[in-house]
Amino acid sequence: MPPASQSARTTADAGRQSTASPAEQSVRNYLNFLADRTQSKNAKEIARLEALIASTSDQIERLRLFASLEETRRPNIDLLVANFVRDAKDWAEAESIPAVAFLQLGVSEAVLHKAGIGKGRRSTARRRSAVSATRRVSVEDIKVWALEQSDDMTIKDVTVSLGGSLVTAKKALYELVADGSVAPIGPAPDRKGPGRAPARFVVVKKRRARV
Repeated sequence: MPPASQSARTTADAGRQSTASPAEQSVRNYLNFLADRTQSKNAKEIARLEALIASTSDQIERLRLFASLEETRRPNIDLLVANFVRDAKDWAEAESIPAVAFLQLGVSEAVLHKAGIGKGRRSTARRRSAVSATRRVSVEDIKVWALEQSDDMTIKDVTVSLGGSLVTAKKALYELVADGSVAPIGPAPDRKGPGRAPARFVVVKKRRARV
């Protein structure tokens, strides 16, 4: 049985979430994802599917259930980012939350820029200092994210969604290319503007789910 103090904190957290505004919930969902990229918001459904898998011996049915389980375990990262970008600025202004606080919790500067948070308020040196204090994004984090993408992606897409450096993102994608999970498909044919178009990558083989 958990200590009384832990139970009280859990109850208080649940109460705050139940009364949160939609904007606050968008911010909370994205921050929760950054804190634990393996978490799922649908624990009850996961438990139900796991119980069904354990109770059936029909291999085709188990195959279908494993597919459903993997889909349920996988958070919709694009939706989490889109909702944060849509709602975070107004919520942060109402709560007097500065950009540096988001950076400390792992939100990338690129995502904050898309959300309109912190534009023109700090020098480049201060921004770099804040970013350096955030949690590192590992090659493995990027691989997990990349293999969930249904659309093509660029190295910059990785850093915008997850943070981390361009070097780390490039290393992760090219390791996936080497093992045959991801394939380079060249630059976008309709891109306009100066400079060389960024290389695009697409998932061609998802890793088998671990059960």
